[in-house]
Amino acid sequence: MCVIIVKPAGVKMPTSDIINAAFHANPHGCGFISPSTFYKGMSIKSLKKNLKQVSDDEPCIIHFRLATHGSIKRANCHPFNRGNVWFAHNGILDIRPERDMTDSETAFQNIIYPAIERYGYGSRQMDMAVNKVIGFSKFAFLQGDRLKMYGDFIKQDDGCYYSNLRFMSYVGWERNYRCHSLALGY
Repeated sequence: MCVIIVKPAGVKMPTSDIINAAFHANPHGCGFISPSTFYKGMSIKSLKKNLKQVSDDEPCIIHFRLATHGSIKRANCHPFNRGNVWFAHNGILDIRPERDMTDSETAFQNIIYPAIERYGYGSRQMDMAVNKVIGFSKFAFLQGDRLKMYGDFIKQDDGCYYSNLRFMSYVGWERNYRCHSLALGY
């Protein structure tokens, strides 16, 4: 299951250990969106380099993918966008994906974004479209600097919101492994 990290405006970026752990547990691609910067790809190194461009003063949605639908490739990494709306998803949707798209992108393109386009971002109709497909999943949207989250996100002490904490067992694993390996002479 993927993980979404939502960094609100005025909050510092999650630590390097958290970013590394989230990628290690969800290694099928990553991406983020902020009002000033966008990245999506397969490289944790590139993601971290680009995240440095995001100001603490702006919101950011970061996504790490564990593939369930659609092949493992850059095009299937989150966030997805149409117009000026960006979308990230954590979970599995009860929807049949089109072609080699993910269930997330299929729902966004065919159900959620049409409601946004017709009635507006943040409208009651957007909420209805989201509720039609979300189930137990979590969604994060960004339009400009307007952030919206749906589902049960977990707020941590760092001020960020996490769609799940399944990856947390990997926090510090690289540092601990390197220290252990050096002590053993590897």
